[in-house]
Amino acid sequence: MAQEQPRVAAPAEVVLYIQSDLKRTDFVHPLVCALQRVLVAPVSVQALDFPLGPELRATPTQFEVAKVADRFIERTAGEGNARSFKYLLVPFDLKVEAWNWRYAFSTSFGDATTSYHVGVVSTARIVAGNWWLPSPWDHEITATRAYKLILKSIVQTTGYRSKGACILTTSLSLEELDRKSSEFCPDDRAALVAAGILKEKEEQNDPGCTTGGRRSLPALLVTARRMLDDWLATLR
Repeated sequence: MAQEQPRVAAPAEVVLYIQSDLKRTDFVHPLVCALQRVLVAPVSVQALDFPLGPELRATPTQFEVAKVADRFIERTAGEGNARSFKYLLVPFDLKVEAWNWRYAFSTSFGDATTSYHVGVVSTARIVAGNWWLPSPWDHEITATRAYKLILKSIVQTTGYRSKGACILTTSLSLEELDRKSSEFCPDDRAALVAAGILKEKEEQNDPGCTTGGRRSLPALLVTARRMLDDWLATLR
């Protein structure tokens, strides 16, 4: 027999917290626009003065995501309510000590039974381009990557149990993240609409969100940008 879904906690709001060390934020506006197209809950952005000290490090170059999340949960406990889904965007590389992975793009904390629903997202490896060799599509590439990570995290944190396909696939490399779909599988989408998490029909953005209307750039363009970024990284 098919396994019944556990209770899910649809978000009342989604808040993106921009950590004070994150300076490249041109992707945030198209990211918010794209999220607003599909989510029932409103999406907002807040700047957060939230220094990350050496006591939160897992390695000399990476922060332990669970320690960062604990501090973030404590810091924002008085904001919103139990159905506020909060995401901390940081420019630092993340590590999960419990996983044998070199790094983590993002990690989620909480489910339908907890009083908190948070995620920590690292932009260290998903930001496209650099200040001295930019392209007109860099912010859209970065926004699309963050969109995939945050939507997957939101669904996971609601307590919804998926088969891990389409946008809900786990990506262990930037290539896998770029390759996976920006869309939900039909059965997942139908269930998430019924749960009040996704809109039945994606809404058209207001005039201020025109850059968020297109979530998928041509695959060859994204691949070329990623390969160029990888090559430039070897020159540093």
